[in-house]
Amino acid sequence: MDYSDNPPDQTVARLDLLANIALAAGLLLPLWAAMSGSGDAYAAGRFIGGSVLAVFIILALLKGILKTHPPLRMACAKLAVGIVLILLSLGKVGAMKRDIGAIRAAGQQLVATMNEKGEAAGPAAAPAASEEARRVVAFVNGAGALLKRQVAERELLDKQFETLDMSTLLTPETLTSRKAIAASRAKMARYSELVDQRDKMIIASVEEGRAYVRTANVPEHYRGSELGAGARVGEETLKLNAQLTAVGKEFIKSVGDVLDFAQSQLGKARFQNGKLMFASERDVATFRALSREMEEIGLRESAVVDRFNAHVEKTKKDATRQLAPAKR
Repeated sequence: MDYSDNPPDQTVARLDLLANIALAAGLLLPLWAAMSGSGDAYAAGRFIGGSVLAVFIILALLKGILKTHPPLRMACAKLAVGIVLILLSLGKVGAMKRDIGAIRAAGQQLVATMNEKGEAAGPAAAPAASEEARRVVAFVNGAGALLKRQVAERELLDKQFETLDMSTLLTPETLTSRKAIAASRAKMARYSELVDQRDKMIIASVEEGRAYVRTANVPEHYRGSELGAGARVGEETLKLNAQLTAVGKEFIKSVGDVLDFAQSQLGKARFQNGKLMFASERDVATFRALSREMEEIGLRESAVVDRFNAHVEKTKKDATRQLAPAKR
């Protein structure tokens, strides 16, 4: 830019304006990146705070050094500081973008593990630029490994539940045979063991997750709303698990009551024409009352299972939404 035909004061004013624009741009670029989803607001704020202090000190020093020189020298020096600040800001924006990309990629892998989909789709992200971001990535990857093991344990337990054929538990044929009643008792004893095992497994999983978060080497400013939300998810999981275990034990007791009654009726009740026949109306009424109670408990158990599954699905959807790739 040629200022040879301009008066000195105008040239200085124009250079000073350009310098101010450069300084403002250099300071605001990281903030813009954070607001657009390409950077971390905390990192941007820390960079801006440090930059403001550094620019203030540098300009104060330059003003002292150049106080005996023409004002044009100071304006040029100020513009040079602004240009350097822009270059530093661009480097910071690039580093923040790498950090966000690496953290988001780790988060997407965690979501893929939650949804039991194996590896997350998409190209591999560039390594994080900062040590803080690398610690966050390590934390998320560790959480993914922990979750993967817990998912495998849960799948193994689910398969054990599936091996129990409950369809023959209380059929008319079963309730009129001593051997079949004993087999149903054994089946319910195994079911009770699995219910206790599931209860302990869920409690242990939540506590293990809490301990992992509590002892994780993560920068403090990352322990914000996300970790708070994780704590709330854990509390809701424990609450629903307690309900599921309680109603499961009620169901086990109710089935036991039916089997006890059936055993007391051996030799009296009989299986005839596809129906269970009792010796008296009183026995019929007792059996119906026990069956009705068992069915009501079964419906409540089904409702709790539905709420628990809905809670799990909501947790997955929330995680997917929060860790989705940023829109460009």
